[in-house]
Amino acid sequence: MSRIASTGFLEKKVYNEIKEMIMNGELQPGVPIIQEQIAARIGVSRTPLRRALAELERDHLLETGPQGLFVTQFTNEFILSMWQVRAVLEGLACRLCASRMDEATNAYYSTLLTSSYRHWQESSDPEPYRQADIAFHTGLMELSGNLILKQKLEGAHVLTVSLSKGLLRAPSETYPEHMEILAALSAGNEDEAERQMVEHLRKTIPVLGK
Repeated sequence: MSRIASTGFLEKKVYNEIKEMIMNGELQPGVPIIQEQIAARIGVSRTPLRRALAELERDHLLETGPQGLFVTQFTNEFILSMWQVRAVLEGLACRLCASRMDEATNAYYSTLLTSSYRHWQESSDPEPYRQADIAFHTGLMELSGNLILKQKLEGAHVLTVSLSKGLLRAPSETYPEHMEILAALSAGNEDEAERQMVEHLRKTIPVLGK
């Protein structure tokens, strides 16, 4: 592994460990981030730590205050704002995917979502469907081919998925919506693909905070 690749791997590892500390409540909003303590806790030097903290701030998990870095206060208004932004950005990603998705990729996501949906119907276990849902949305983000959009969308996606900690709507509601999105993508219909994705995500907004 090259030095650059090794450094990138370490930064991602630090990023994920700190994110987990935020999500499980080990790092609390309003308490300053003490970099020396975090570095000792994870066992890394200050350089990869600083880079990971900068990325966490970019992804809105941390924010800068008068006394340094703090965990973001995830109010209902903040979460609502993130979902509103995510809906618009993923709509654009879906529009871009309409001219880039081939039959094999469309069939892959259709099979992934359908098999996990049937598993949920038979067992009431939502986890495989939740993972398929994440893979579907993440895959479209990657397939869009727009690096700036991908960077902006990654932060919104990471945060909304991490904060929800589960399915916000039942698969019986979202599975048909996913199939409509895939149908629009299969037809290469940019307008319909974008509209279906925006509508799909906006339907979740009323249930936030319940």
